[in-house]
Amino acid sequence: MEERFLYHIWDEGHLIPELRTVSGKSVRIVYQGQYNTGRGPDFKNAIIEIDHEQLRGDVEIHLKSSDWQAHNHQEDIYYNKVVLHVVLNHNSAYPCTIREDGGSVEVLELKHQLSEDILKLTQDQEFPAKASAYCDLLSALDKDRLISILHMAGIRRFEGKIKRFNSALSLSSFDQIFYEGVFEAIGYDKNKLNTMQIAQSLPISMLREFLSEGMSADDLLAIYLGASGLLARSGSLISNQNRERIMRDYETQPYFARNLEIDWQLFRVRPQSHPLKRLIYISPIIHASLQEGLFHYTLRHTLDAENLHKAFRAIWQQQISSDGQSFNLGKMVQDNIYLNIFLPILCLWQRKMAQDTNIVMNAYREYSALPENHITRFMHRYLNPSQIELSGSKAIYQQGLMDIYHRFCNWHLCAECKQRADIS
Repeated sequence: MEERFLYHIWDEGHLIPELRTVSGKSVRIVYQGQYNTGRGPDFKNAIIEIDHEQLRGDVEIHLKSSDWQAHNHQEDIYYNKVVLHVVLNHNSAYPCTIREDGGSVEVLELKHQLSEDILKLTQDQEFPAKASAYCDLLSALDKDRLISILHMAGIRRFEGKIKRFNSALSLSSFDQIFYEGVFEAIGYDKNKLNTMQIAQSLPISMLREFLSEGMSADDLLAIYLGASGLLARSGSLISNQNRERIMRDYETQPYFARNLEIDWQLFRVRPQSHPLKRLIYISPIIHASLQEGLFHYTLRHTLDAENLHKAFRAIWQQQISSDGQSFNLGKMVQDNIYLNIFLPILCLWQRKMAQDTNIVMNAYREYSALPENHITRFMHRYLNPSQIELSGSKAIYQQGLMDIYHRFCNWHLCAECKQRADIS
């Protein structure tokens, strides 16, 4: 059975009258919701009664309950309004599904709760239908054709980033969009919107005014940690002595005292990946670059260098904090900022300045692969071993896989994907 047929079953209500969730709770479908053709859950604005409690939100439908993790919905904020997870087969050890925000969602297994008319159509089918081991398109390509498709998709993803930064530039500046991009990158998927909120609430122009009034590097760090609420949630990440010192700096600095009211997602975040640690890491560089702006500061240190990446990395190397401790931003985060933020913004800047972009584009084309993320791992399931090795040899090929995933795989648009590949 295909997932799209489950959409029909749900939309037309081909279910028995008395439904039960996997945990044993009664379910009544007041309104099945509107079929969603865009990003996010399959049905929007549904009204569901679970044990006589009315819930309004979205419904996500899968063949198996484990598809929630397979599709990485647990890391996607667009699925945080899901109130019911509908599956053909429940194959999880737990009776519920967990959203990105930590919310628990009841699971409705349909296998034994279908109406008789649908059962007649499915009695000769297996539950669930077995999927192909490999992607019908990618796994059938030879090496040269696969390289061509991944390269084209990787360039398309890079150009898409440039377009998004250009749109932001119309309302901002190169320094501000790079500043926001850096803050977004240090937040990872769980907190990237939260860290970017800090950069938007404390823009470069505002911090430059504070600097002219005498703001020190310690003051800036105290503002970041105090206003964001992270200092109050620092736990054992910093010593009591440092916490008291930073709190004292925050309470005595005269520049900014507004609570930003950020909803931090800190469950199971590793200490080195904690947004508090990341803010401590980058705060000295932000302060040092305020006079000219973070992008132009980075530009000055990299533009005429023989090795663009090496020069970029040198900016983020070991820093010395006010208490004498050394630290640095992790290599993976540096490389993420370099590839996904700095290079597209630098390319945009060079185009605006009517400069040659060959160096930047070559740097992107030849950049080595980044560590796998949840999307590339998902895509590797549908490639053969030699293709996995190839796609992981360069960052542009990884970016190409991600572009294909976001455009086609995430929406099960296999036919459209194959058609585009044939045209190209």
